[in-house]
Amino acid sequence: MKKIKRNKGGKNMKKVKCKQCDGYYVLKSGKFGKFVGCSNFPDCKSTLKIYEWAFEYIKEFGINLYSWDRICWKCGKTTKVYSYFLNYDLEELDEYFSWLDPIGLGDIEILDKFLSTKYRTIRKIFSKTVSMSYFANTCEHCGALQGRFFIVEDPHEIMSDLFNHNMDRYFIENIPYGKVKIPLEEIKKFFTHW
Repeated sequence: MKKIKRNKGGKNMKKVKCKQCDGYYVLKSGKFGKFVGCSNFPDCKSTLKIYEWAFEYIKEFGINLYSWDRICWKCGKTTKVYSYFLNYDLEELDEYFSWLDPIGLGDIEILDKFLSTKYRTIRKIFSKTVSMSYFANTCEHCGALQGRFFIVEDPHEIMSDLFNHNMDRYFIENIPYGKVKIPLEEIKKFFTHW
């Protein structure tokens, strides 16, 4: 089980190895915008698209799952909620990923299906607010949908720790790529405007 550790201040610690030499990939700026190139440039000219860099990170380091307690809006009891925060993990490569829209539970269906088999409160459920079904947390006591917005986009209970790169105490497990082979296309969709 790989647990991502961060230096104080969120300094980068993880590197995706270059496919052509002993270097690693880093974000660079070129005349056509941002791209990913080898740290050994100009000796090595290997490049990746940003979404490919994210995909290689997932293949090498997996995706971390976090859990914390929140008060159910319906029954008022404390319930456990779960999510991954892919952009938080990707900040290990570069802080540029902090500009992504939050990527968490409800965004990567193949991963969400896998998690729903391990955690009984993660279910595909219909939301009247958005008029669709998606994987989300439900209350362990009353079964009420806990809402994606409050868990992934604005997780009140952990926002300070998430922002300050202090999520270790919420870490539950690392899901290795070998257990849930997320297709490249699933990752590419988060980078359509990059």
